[in-house]
Amino acid sequence: MYQVLQKGRCVGSGRHDLFFSEIPDDLSLAQEICHSCEVRLACLRLAVEQQAEWGVWGGVIFWDGQPYWRKRGRGRPPRSDQNDRHPLEASWKELEELVASA
Repeated sequence: MYQVLQKGRCVGSGRHDLFFSEIPDDLSLAQEICHSCEVRLACLRLAVEQQAEWGVWGGVIFWDGQPYWRKRGRGRPPRSDQNDRHPLEASWKELEELVASA
């Protein structure tokens, strides 16, 4: 499995800091890199199996062991977040379905 991940876009990006940052904008950039990665689902599957605590894996943010579709900064959310159609948290069921459909 780890050999497959060596083909990931994150490996060639030279920006490993983005994938383990605490800054929401960095995490969004990491997710953009994941979006067109050919090993995205294998990466996500590994994160679920290994119960990842931290980082962006397969385009999903893991924060304290919980999966999130997006992460927002501290403080009051901007009005644009209130109308966003994407939820913050991802459920394990959604992740399992995504990985199973690969």
